[in-house]
Amino acid sequence: MAGDYLKRIQEETGKIQEQRYQEVGTPGELGARARSRDLISAAAYEASLPTADKYLAQTTGKSDQFEPVKQAAKQQVTQAQIEYAKALLGAIQKPKPTVAETPSWAQKTV
Repeated sequence: MAGDYLKRIQEETGKIQEQRYQEVGTPGELGARARSRDLISAAAYEASLPTADKYLAQTTGKSDQFEPVKQAAKQQVTQAQIEYAKALLGAIQKPKPTVAETPSWAQKTV
């Protein structure tokens, strides 16, 4: 009887977990959404960087003081794109709830 009760609890837990996945999303989908936000943030930061000042080169001889920051921002966007692509592949997989067999201690011996 205890084994049957344990199995029913696991089945009910699986149903609740499935409902949660439908409402909120699977862990893979949540990760993909987070990587999407990271990608958008990195792209927005890159777009917000100032462009080169044409008068700076004429007055100081420096061509673009923001070039190192722009390169770093491009690398961040590239890395975010890679992580987002990996997360999308992981979002395809949906974990299944575990329902164990009747444990040995709960099996009838008679």
